[in-house]
Amino acid sequence: MKTRHALTPPRCLSLWAALVSAAVGAAPLPAAQAEQTITLLCEVVDPSLYLKEGRHGPELTDQTYNAMEGGQTLALLDPKTGALYLLLTEEPGEDPNELVYDYANQTVTVTGRLYERGGTKGIVVLSVEPPQPAPEPDNPAQAPEPDSPAP
Repeated sequence: MKTRHALTPPRCLSLWAALVSAAVGAAPLPAAQAEQTITLLCEVVDPSLYLKEGRHGPELTDQTYNAMEGGQTLALLDPKTGALYLLLTEEPGEDPNELVYDYANQTVTVTGRLYERGGTKGIVVLSVEPPQPAPEPDNPAQAPEPDSPAP
C-alpha cells in the first residue's frame, strides 16, 4: 500500500505563497507615467540630509560634496511645492550628478525629462543654468553731477 503525502496546511500555504510570488515577480510593472520635459527653478540638495533632517541651503555645501564623494546621488528641491526630484540617468553607469555637480546647494534652472511612479518623482537632467541676476531698472535714478548744485 502506497503512502500518500497530503499537503498539510503549512505546506499548502507555502506552495500557494511560492506560486503567487512567482506570478507577481513575472508580471511586468506598469509603465512609468508618460515622460514630459519640464523646467524647474530649484535647489540642488543632498536628499538624505533633506529627508532625514529637513536641512538644505548654501551653508551645507561642504557636507553635500562629502556626500557626493561617498556616492550620494543628489536631488532637486522645488521650493514652491516642496517636491523632491531624484536625479536619474539615461543609461546605466552614467553619473546622475554630472550636470549639477558645480551647483550643490544653489538655486538653478533645470530642464529635464520627468518620470513618476508611485508618487516618487525623478528627472533626467538635460541642462542646468545658474540663476540670472536681477535686471537693472530701465531708468535708474541719476545722482546729481558733482559740479552741479543740489536742488
